[in-house]
Amino acid sequence: MIWQTIIVGFIVLSAISLTVARLIRFFSNPAHHCDGCTGCTLQELKQEIEAKKNS
Repeated sequence: MIWQTIIVGFIVLSAISLTVARLIRFFSNPAHHCDGCTGCTLQELKQEIEAKKNS
């Protein structure tokens, strides 16, 4: 029973530490994940949908 608690605790602590590390990395430089991209295709798709709605 104690081993199960230790293993679950280790998994939970690992998940929390990974989450905190990723959040720190994201908020320290939020535009870094784009790698200099000029724009997303999602933005273009949204513009096309809006243009179709307005036509």
